[in-house]
Amino acid sequence: MSARRLLLDIGNSRLKWAWQAGGDLGERGAIAHAGDPAAALPGCPLLPPHEVWIAHVTGAEHEARLAAVVRARYGCDPHFARSRDRWRGLRNGYKDPARLGVDRWLVMLAAWSEQRTATCIVDAGTALTVDAFDGDGRHLGGIIAAGLSTQQRALLDQTRFATRARGAAYHAGLGSDTESCVSQGAMLACLGAIDRAVAAVDAPARQLITGGDAGVLLPHLSGDWEHRPDLVLEGLRVLAEDR
Repeated sequence: MSARRLLLDIGNSRLKWAWQAGGDLGERGAIAHAGDPAAALPGCPLLPPHEVWIAHVTGAEHEARLAAVVRARYGCDPHFARSRDRWRGLRNGYKDPARLGVDRWLVMLAAWSEQRTATCIVDAGTALTVDAFDGDGRHLGGIIAAGLSTQQRALLDQTRFATRARGAAYHAGLGSDTESCVSQGAMLACLGAIDRAVAAVDAPARQLITGGDAGVLLPHLSGDWEHRPDLVLEGLRVLAEDR
């Protein structure tokens, strides 16, 4: 039987998992973790892997609990991805490379492993991030902003708007009631942040977008964007294969 690797991408609100057997990602899924990713791990398949690799943005305390649950559930110690100063010609642009979020590092690593060309990457989740690197592998920097839902929660927590709960119907225009005005304010803020970030660098040859809200933003973005929903997991796979 070929070696099986379980890859885990743990963000601020979701745990995404994928099996790898061979060169590509196989079966995959996602679980909302409500701030406790270790408690969500039992939602992943029980089939024992030969290796477990984890990328997470949840801090040292959660990392220790994740490692304990992986050992108890799968009988192995997990490998945790870390941001580094460089990888095969790709160079981290942070003065302290370890402070770059590992999810941001991995999406760049995934893109660089495919094409060594200038690239701009958007990750649209709880946070909205944009990162760019040039054709020489130099990370040009990026932005971190509040994502669609985060913006709306922050606004409503700090105001006394009388709003009714309803599903967001995002578009690229203006709202016609308080609920749609709030959702459209968040939408246009995200689109504007992406446009301005892209404008701050030379026009990249590639434009990639990932994250839970990528499908909402994608139809309204200017330029030729490629939707890559599992880009963090793809970067984790590349890192695991290259150790």
